[in-house]
Amino acid sequence: MSTEFETAAIASIGGLASRQAADLSGQACRNCGTHVTGRYCENCGQLAASFHRPILGLMSETLADTFSLDGRLSRTLPILLFRPGRLTRNYTRGLRARYVPPFRLFLLASLLFYLVLFAIAPPARYINIDDATRAEVERSLSDAQASEIVDQVETQTRESLARADIQVGSSDALHSGVENRIRAILNNQDLFAAQIETWLPRLGILLVPMTIIALALLHAWRRSLYVYDHAIHALHLHTWVYLTGTVMLLLAPILPGFVSWLYALSFLIFVWRSLMVAGDSGRIMSAIRLFLLLLIWNVGIVAIVVATIIISGLSVSSN
Repeated sequence: MSTEFETAAIASIGGLASRQAADLSGQACRNCGTHVTGRYCENCGQLAASFHRPILGLMSETLADTFSLDGRLSRTLPILLFRPGRLTRNYTRGLRARYVPPFRLFLLASLLFYLVLFAIAPPARYINIDDATRAEVERSLSDAQASEIVDQVETQTRESLARADIQVGSSDALHSGVENRIRAILNNQDLFAAQIETWLPRLGILLVPMTIIALALLHAWRRSLYVYDHAIHALHLHTWVYLTGTVMLLLAPILPGFVSWLYALSFLIFVWRSLMVAGDSGRIMSAIRLFLLLLIWNVGIVAIVVATIIISGLSVSSN
């Protein structure tokens, strides 16, 4: 998983707590440079605490503090998980202090999801190509007939580019470049799997702005709803998916097969109800928006998966 993603999420974990240890007291404030004598900077108000501590200690301190004193998380999760759209409606109407900020909650949920996903189903488990398969791929790459097909396609492409006055290298060079990249992936499968773990969370976050745009378009004639409202709604929808998806991953080994179908049904009902409540619309219009939103999500997920594989392969072949 990407370092930037983990750092942002861990910082958000720390931001939940109200009583983090003021381990930077007596030093210069990291935000404004003022000498700090207490828990908070007297100049800018920033907490004099560092989150660069062992992750287990940071998480235990944060969660203990959050559940015991700061009830935001305990007030946020039940309404998010079991009352579709209500958290979004409350937050956009100004009831914000009692709930965990949406983006912070999204980062926490996504971090937890990818940690569990890559622990239970690491990409390396599914990219382990045996020797027989590798030999077959190698033979295919060296096969003359395959080369002729590639050259024919490349020749047609080159002719089109030439008519557009675009210069490209030789066909042999292009074909050789493709072969080299495929061979690099075959010879570095562990690195390829590691690159997938790095790029999937990075690209997966693009579903959020895609959802925001989709919600804005689906409610284009609703003047009472703003982009801010759709952004909050999108974050809450994705947070629900990450949290419930994490639970399903953890319980999958002991759950019967039909539970996955029940989960899929509950997902549809949740999004439908959320569109009704957060968007203040009727059952029929919410169902239509749900159908269109599912189409957009399917296209987005396929594009992200393909982009993850391509970028991961390019990263391996460039090393």
